[in-house]
Amino acid sequence: MKTLIITILAAATTVLGVWCVNLQGKIKSQSVQLAQTEAQLAAVKVELQKEGEAIEHAKYAAANEKILQQVLTETEAGAAAQSKKTEHLEQSLAAAKTNNPMQGFAAMFKDPGMREMIKSQQKAVIGPMLDRQYGALFQQLNLTPEQTATLKDLLEKKMLAGTDAGFSMLDNTLDASQRADLAKQVKNQTDDLENQIKQFLGDASYQTFQNYEKTVPDRTVVSQFNDQLAGTATALSAQQQDQLTQAMGDARNNFKWTTDLNNKPDTANGNFASMFNEDSINRFAEDKARFDQQFLTQAQQILTPEQLTAFQGFQKAQRDLQIAGMKMAAQMFAPKAQ
Repeated sequence: MKTLIITILAAATTVLGVWCVNLQGKIKSQSVQLAQTEAQLAAVKVELQKEGEAIEHAKYAAANEKILQQVLTETEAGAAAQSKKTEHLEQSLAAAKTNNPMQGFAAMFKDPGMREMIKSQQKAVIGPMLDRQYGALFQQLNLTPEQTATLKDLLEKKMLAGTDAGFSMLDNTLDASQRADLAKQVKNQTDDLENQIKQFLGDASYQTFQNYEKTVPDRTVVSQFNDQLAGTATALSAQQQDQLTQAMGDARNNFKWTTDLNNKPDTANGNFASMFNEDSINRFAEDKARFDQQFLTQAQQILTPEQLTAFQGFQKAQRDLQIAGMKMAAQMFAPKAQ
């Protein structure tokens, strides 16, 4: 069910997440443009923290409009053959300009053109991402190139299993039963792919795979932080990356969460309204801030003072973005007024 949760949160923060991941591959040749984009994002985050709920909604709508407008501009520059896709995106942009930002987001993800654009960008980044996240595992299992390709294909299918269902979950006309059916559909798909991976690897290698996969979220965080420092004097060494990943996993396992939104049983029935409510999000935000602060103390033993300062800023940016996405999800999945 984590696959579906991740898809929902990614969708809640709109195509911005996919867009940013895609831009990371071009950072060497487009550093100035990326710096401007990051500055704009930072400004939006500061405003979101300072403004009230009504202004916060307006900022989401404005950011949504800006992203869609950029997509339209690039689509129109492609060729006349893309005109039909552009028309779909323009309709989504018009929906996103409504007084209710959440209705705009829901309408946007109903659009077939928008869905295909997001899925195509996901596929474009998944291959390199799997190499980075699972490269050490491929070596550890001593897989041949053919075996590596097969395992990567199964992992990609597993990661994409919840995409269409995740989009459908954002339809505010769905009732609890329909969302439960979608959640079961994703679970069946991911369970089937997990069984295929087990059969392909065999019992011993599959156990190694399971142990390694538990470390993937922390490996991803460390990799993202290292990307920010890449090419600078404060870039992480391979040893620092390994130490930081191990320490983060140990700290997470030992931390006492009052609300762990990554492991909520309600999501098995598609009950995201219960999961993403104001109280649980607030408690999770407090937990996450407390966890980050505690781990920062441990990170002092691994990072230099300059790296530690950069990591503290990275923690806050990641935490703010995660909480903002959860708040948007809460509004999307809030029970409809009678």
